[in-house]
Amino acid sequence: MKIDFKDEAQIIKNNLIKIRRQIHQNPELGFCEFETAKLIKTELERIGIEYTSEIAKTGIFATVHGTSESNKSDKHFLIRADMDALPLQEDTTFEFKSQNDEIFHACGHDTHVTSVLGAAEIIHKYRAHFSGKISFVFQPAEEGSKIYDPTGQISGGALPMIIEAPEIFGSQKNPRFDGILALHIVSGPEPSSQVGHIGVSDGKFTGSADEFLITIKGEGGHASAPHNAVDPIFIASQVYNAIQGFITRKVDPIEPVVFTIGKIDGGFRQNIISETCFMTGTLRTLNSEIRDMLKTELPVLIKSISKSFGGDANIEIYTGYPVGSNDKIINDHIRKVTKSMYGENALFEVDPVLGAEDFYEFGFKNTVPISMFWLGGANQAKGWIGANHSNYFSIDEDAIPIGTSILAATAFSFMNSSFKNN
Repeated sequence: MKIDFKDEAQIIKNNLIKIRRQIHQNPELGFCEFETAKLIKTELERIGIEYTSEIAKTGIFATVHGTSESNKSDKHFLIRADMDALPLQEDTTFEFKSQNDEIFHACGHDTHVTSVLGAAEIIHKYRAHFSGKISFVFQPAEEGSKIYDPTGQISGGALPMIIEAPEIFGSQKNPRFDGILALHIVSGPEPSSQVGHIGVSDGKFTGSADEFLITIKGEGGHASAPHNAVDPIFIASQVYNAIQGFITRKVDPIEPVVFTIGKIDGGFRQNIISETCFMTGTLRTLNSEIRDMLKTELPVLIKSISKSFGGDANIEIYTGYPVGSNDKIINDHIRKVTKSMYGENALFEVDPVLGAEDFYEFGFKNTVPISMFWLGGANQAKGWIGANHSNYFSIDEDAIPIGTSILAATAFSFMNSSFKNN
């Protein structure tokens, strides 16, 4: 019997949209996704899927056991969704817009949860058609949070879940899964971001992201006499420019690297030279060796510039998410099912991005084949092209059953293939 995943997703589309809107109206920040987790558990119970909950506060792990007696297998496939929203005010006119002030699903994690729940329902319905296990992880805090941080670094929810439940997620030496999959909804004017389009890329796909907290220390004084003070705001301006210049001279221009200072905070009155100036920013790259080099050499540069003007600097670096790489083994299954269900024109080969993802932590440095694909969500004709992380982010909900069908079909394609991760 051939399963029509596209048709199965359409059958449950209205319920999926209802779920997505409920999550969208009630967004929650990282490690605080209690109502979202409650909704997920209610849906899993309705479907009849067993689960373990409260991993890293709000995380959930659920499993469907295949019951096929033919081609018996102990393969185990994992599909992931992240649950958290962003601290951002929604500026849209949708009737289901966020009801929580300054919290908004501006990166589409409501769609991720919904699509994975839809895939789980279809997979459970047809569990007699595969052998082995297909599991689902609903992860907190992909956007990062300092509410709960057992790792000692900037952490999303993936690492805390792995740390708390090694019996579920395994380790680099003892991985529990044979393949891992996730989707990410994207919106914007690009062709690959339009609803009905799927973006895939083999190899490096998302960048690393490390956070720098820089404190420039000077000596306060009167604005009329800067020669009798050490101006930390002036030093900060020199540091800002020097970092950009340093990267252009030290890094091969073929390599994508970006250091963005997102906040500068110094002074409190127009006629006073302050004693300190604070700078925060992120370092992003697709090259782990360059990442390590810059994390070593940039603090030296920042300190030397500060001292050359009579000041000093303190630099704190918080290690963030690693470079994320997609495995061709998983991607080829995505390509196959996308073309089969939606045609050649639906599939786009896309470039890597410097946005970061902790999804890849589940793959233990690609010990396990792991991949994420872009799910197009924009609709240019309707004006729904608000980009991810903007306060007017928006999607066409027709993307939800498409994501659901590709997740489910890819899982089945993988489970019924000969590949086994040894």
